[in-house]
Amino acid sequence: MVMKVEEIIEIISQFDIDGILLDICCKNNGNINKTYLATYKMSDGEVKKFIFQKINTTVFKEPYKLMKNIENITAWIEKKTKFNDDHKHPCLKVIPTKNKKSLAVVLDENGEKQYYRAYNCIENSVSYDVPKDKKVVYNTGKAFGYFQRMLIDYPITNLEETIADFHNTPKRYSNFLKDVELDVCDRAYDVADEVVFVLKNSSYSSIITNLINNGRIPIRVTHNDTKVNNVMMDEQTGDYLTVIDLDTVMLGSSLYDYGDGIRSAASNAKEDETDLDKVFLNLELFEQYTEGYLSEMALYLQEDEVCHMGEAIAVITFELGIRFLNDYINGDTYFKTNYDKHNLIRARNQFKLLSDIKSKLAYMDEYILNSYKQKVKIRQ
Repeated sequence: MVMKVEEIIEIISQFDIDGILLDICCKNNGNINKTYLATYKMSDGEVKKFIFQKINTTVFKEPYKLMKNIENITAWIEKKTKFNDDHKHPCLKVIPTKNKKSLAVVLDENGEKQYYRAYNCIENSVSYDVPKDKKVVYNTGKAFGYFQRMLIDYPITNLEETIADFHNTPKRYSNFLKDVELDVCDRAYDVADEVVFVLKNSSYSSIITNLINNGRIPIRVTHNDTKVNNVMMDEQTGDYLTVIDLDTVMLGSSLYDYGDGIRSAASNAKEDETDLDKVFLNLELFEQYTEGYLSEMALYLQEDEVCHMGEAIAVITFELGIRFLNDYINGDTYFKTNYDKHNLIRARNQFKLLSDIKSKLAYMDEYILNSYKQKVKIRQ
């Protein structure tokens, strides 16, 4: 359903913003939530922008738990930045409604509840769907390392699980096999080669979960969606400002965040590139991301985390490939698609990337270990 301008204006008027609306537009980015950018002239004459989002309740079934996580996490980071007198990294802030709630609730034409939220817009910032240069990649790694470091002592019992088993790769693999057998949309036969690829690489499904279950790596507060475009960069200097899209902040492993960060930032192509010859892991960008990440987190990582960072890149790429392929087999019910077989294209893209990652694992393992040792030695 297309939202009329007057309807979205009525919804955002519920938020506690002391200003006059000048402009509003829909942002066609992101695979999950519907996003709007609004410009206001504030009561003091300053012009400010705000982000409004309609939460996808098919994905996030308990929006108040989601917002509890985000409000607590952003408040924790803001408190630390103020304590450290850090003016370089503006904080994402939840804008409450006029009745002091985190969400505005409206009924759609079917009487179903729809949930909207508001954030401040990070001024003078830019994000990139594809890294434009090495500095962007370095700062992406540094931004997510900084994010993890700021939350290193966050009370993890306060976190809600917003998506059950989000990075439970063995369960995603098991569900994938069941869905292939059910084949509700009669699509599995046409993707037999991709299914065989998944079966041949199934050992990657349990690497990180086994480390967690055996107590070899710690549970941490993790972002769980460490894509390049989830970091706001200073449009003048190129330095990172803050991390956004906190919907999937939950308990997890640093390995998932690092692995997904490399998968996103160091791939030579977008996730839906159809020319698979263009899809490979750029080692120079891998190095830049790793340097940025370890510059923040080296002193806080345990030995088994460092030793499995390379494999984590393969694990998360395998997992995302499964998710895209599974969604295609099930009829494209989760990820937003722009054309027929979009999810299948994405899956093939990730499987090609995984094959290239596997061929470069030995080099990456050695590079990670040397970089880690150098940074720990310098800081001691």
